[in-house]
Amino acid sequence: MVPAPTWRAVFEHAGATAIVSALSWLVCIATERWRQRATPEKTFPIEATQAFPRRLRASARVAFGAGLAASLAHAIGAAHPAWAAMGTVAVMQGVHLQVNMNRALQRMLGTVVGAGIVWLILSSEPSAWTVIASVAVFQFLTEVVIGYNYALGQVLVTPMALLMSYLAAPPGTAGASMAGERILDTVIGATLGLVLAVIASNVEDRVHLVHRRHGS
Repeated sequence: MVPAPTWRAVFEHAGATAIVSALSWLVCIATERWRQRATPEKTFPIEATQAFPRRLRASARVAFGAGLAASLAHAIGAAHPAWAAMGTVAVMQGVHLQVNMNRALQRMLGTVVGAGIVWLILSSEPSAWTVIASVAVFQFLTEVVIGYNYALGQVLVTPMALLMSYLAAPPGTAGASMAGERILDTVIGATLGLVLAVIASNVEDRVHLVHRRHGS
């Protein structure tokens, strides 16, 4: 997430990403025996496969939204435009307009609360090991709760993301002030994602939303 001013930095970032990806793959392989398995009594939900042209259009909309959000955040001088892009992507990935709207609202609310938590942590000027331990705790809690409540998951994801950015930033360039920028970028990204989702929705999406609102 840190800017790469030279090609050497680009390759260094790509190499670091590849190493961590390989480590993640090894962890998954080593713990595969503990993965929950589907049984005849408890099957896993199966998502309907969308036609390729529809998936292609959806992907193009999400990519456009992410680029636009990052550009807007960069234009106003935000130090982390990618945060706005991630907010847009998260909102626009919903299958239905109802999901998009709920995600936008829950993401903004969860981010505000989570930013407040990380502000308290960084205001105390913690050591690197304290930050690393906090990231691990927030990651574990996120995996536990995000499947049950998206907003609560965002409350935990936000401190984790900000603390990782704090670790990656050069000394003296990041601190508690990141919390405010995270809120601003999320509001930009989520709002833009919601607007684009409404613009790109069809009659079926709007009818489904109306039925859900009226409980039918």
